[in-house]
Amino acid sequence: MPPKTTRPPLGGIDMSPEIDPIREYGLKKGFLPTDPGEPAAAAPPPKAPVAPSIPEIPEPPRLVRPAPTRPWQAMLPDYLIEDLRQAAAREGTAQKVIVLRALRQAGYRVDDIDLQDLRRR
Repeated sequence: MPPKTTRPPLGGIDMSPEIDPIREYGLKKGFLPTDPGEPAAAAPPPKAPVAPSIPEIPEPPRLVRPAPTRPWQAMLPDYLIEDLRQAAAREGTAQKVIVLRALRQAGYRVDDIDLQDLRRR
């Protein structure tokens, strides 16, 4: 078996005891030495922990959703049902939207989001 060839340490960085840039950097940053023969006192004392400043997180945009619904049944004349159906087809919306618009004009509270037909986007 041929003898192993040794590579220069750390890709050619001079690792002589006098010049050890990686070790110097680690000691400067307060890392503990990894050499078991060297006392831990050689490292400078760790810096006092600094309370991290909590960045202010902007509030996410609020989604406006329609109000919850529940079924309501009414007996209406045939001609009114037919007129509602035709008006909804003409406007490309739901009969519910037409009825809600009429209730709003009559003075009842109807939010804008509830006037949108969310089925037809």
